[in-house]
Amino acid sequence: MNTETPLVSVRMITYNHEKFIAQAIEGVLMQKTNFPFELIIGEDCSTDRTREVVVDYANKYPEIIKPILHEKNVGAKANSKAVREACVGKYIAICEGDDYWIDSLKLQKQVDFLNSNPSFSFCFHRTQIVDKAGNFLGITKPRMKWNRPITKLRDILQCNYIPTQSVVYKNKDFDWQVFDILVNGLYFGDWLLHVLNAESGDIYFINELMSAY
Repeated sequence: MNTETPLVSVRMITYNHEKFIAQAIEGVLMQKTNFPFELIIGEDCSTDRTREVVVDYANKYPEIIKPILHEKNVGAKANSKAVREACVGKYIAICEGDDYWIDSLKLQKQVDFLNSNPSFSFCFHRTQIVDKAGNFLGITKPRMKWNRPITKLRDILQCNYIPTQSVVYKNKDFDWQVFDILVNGLYFGDWLLHVLNAESGDIYFINELMSAY
């Protein structure tokens, strides 16, 4: 059994994602890295077969997948908080249950960058937009013509162009109590997370397509 402390913790929340959750999990499991990583999945008492799928994968890959199986539906924000608090890695990656990664070297590339550039708070990459059948719609976020390598705090305050499932950031001590209070009034909690991260360092854009939304 692998007892190494994971360098990266992958945050995943899911609710009624029966049609998508296996692909989301497989995108994490296919990662080729020279470091250990874990996948924390918060399953929020789905009414479909999502929990069954999550438990099946967790039983097959107990050294990687750590499920949080809520006994009642707690909502996305409380579920996200529970998953966040369970992460022990130096770095955190995010992939929600209806998104997925398409590059097996995604984590390795992002961790290599952050290890070599400690002044940056996190990094992200381009994401393709797909329909429910997984067909690429010809749209990416950020758009293909966008190629700004460095994002600063003032940039992310104006607009959130950073796809959640593309992010790897440092697992550091925010004032999470303040975060949890502020996020209650927001629809997009990831935007607030990006802003808080940007306060401690610039954000780097890797111009590669490595995930799907």
